[in-house]
Amino acid sequence: PACPSCSSPTQSSGLCVPSVQEQQDGAGRVEGYRCSMCGVEGVRFPRYHSRPEKLLETRKGRCGEWANCFVLCCRALGFDTRHVVDWTDHVWAEVWSKAEGRWLHVDPGETVDKPLVYEAGWGKKLTYVMAFSKEEVQDVTWRYSKD
Repeated sequence: PACPSCSSPTQSSGLCVPSVQEQQDGAGRVEGYRCSMCGVEGVRFPRYHSRPEKLLETRKGRCGEWANCFVLCCRALGFDTRHVVDWTDHVWAEVWSKAEGRWLHVDPGETVDKPLVYEAGWGKKLTYVMAFSKEEVQDVTWRYSKD
């Protein structure tokens, strides 16, 4: 995150213990940062994985929070969705398309229906990719990997 004092980029200083308020708000962990430009320390970035509605309030998150929020909104509108987790540390969603009869890849922070973006675009070496719906867990590595 940007420094709250000078808006410069910050550098990670490791994980912090969530405050009581952050825990009540659903933060499972908190990333700590410091600013190398102005010296501000203790910049906190709570990760609200268990409370996607918190992202609607803070508008600050990473791929996991955005995927959770997207799935929350889709399910509220009646769409069948699932969380997709790449074991090399990325999260996105899939939405069932009745018209196409298939799951559509949706990365709320990146792209729509381009499942090879992680290998071809980012150069990631994927290991396992699992999709979690309300009813089941499926290995979907084949959809997201050329190999």
